[in-house]
Amino acid sequence: MPGAAGDWVSLRIVAPPALADAVANFLFEEGASGVVTEDGNDAAELDASVPAAAAPRVCDALRRWLESLAALDPDARLVRIESRSVPDVDWDAVYRLHHRPVAVGRRLLVAPPWARAEPGGRELLLIEPGMAFGTGQHATTRTCLEAIEAAVEGGGIAAALDVGTGSGILALALARLGVPRVVALDHDAAVLPIARANLARNGAGGVLLVGGPIAAVRARFDLVVANLLADAIVAAAPALGDVVAPRGVLVVSGLLVSQVASVEAAYPAWRVVARRGDATWSTLTLARKG
Repeated sequence: MPGAAGDWVSLRIVAPPALADAVANFLFEEGASGVVTEDGNDAAELDASVPAAAAPRVCDALRRWLESLAALDPDARLVRIESRSVPDVDWDAVYRLHHRPVAVGRRLLVAPPWARAEPGGRELLLIEPGMAFGTGQHATTRTCLEAIEAAVEGGGIAAALDVGTGSGILALALARLGVPRVVALDHDAAVLPIARANLARNGAGGVLLVGGPIAAVRARFDLVVANLLADAIVAAAPALGDVVAPRGVLVVSGLLVSQVASVEAAYPAWRVVARRGDATWSTLTLARKG
């Protein structure tokens, strides 16, 4: 048997079809984490993963068991056993490869902390991917950032509210784009430490991070952004409307294209001034009618 350099060894067993189940059960009892069986007309192929340290013992036990079984079923002598080391997989490297810097709009660059990203004149937002939603990879986050950028460039945004802040990325973008007063709100206490860490990592100590429901907010803001699920945006329509200043702008996202009509219906006093998205997701920028 070849030496196992990795943590796991793959055992490939070729056996008569009638013995496949018995061999699989034996391997499970000996500590195999899983057994995949492919049935053929003349033979069955079993692929089992076992810890490298246990592989010699499992192979020896399997051979002894097959020898004893051969006294009852001569076909047991036809079983062949092969083994090979399973290459180590650096899952952390795979994870990091998935999260790459993403340029958004004209002024923003979203990157994980480990990426050596050159801003190239953009505002660099370092966001640790984690439990909280919002890394710049998803279409809803990207289009929200684009909508925020457009709203700020339109002028008149002195105060902004990020509802359901999650990772804190939208609140951070608002601050980096020059909004003087930014409040980040989330009712889920579990994500607040994540948002706080991301804001601190980016030196955005001026953003006010608050836990609680939107209904508890009493101030009004020139720009309110809510990247939530469509049902939540519909349910929160009165509360969201109440926190937008009379001439303010409301950005809602997290909407499937098929849900846009129901969201628009929940905001009869508002008109859509901009739409962003792709074939699946949509982000709306709303302003009051009149």
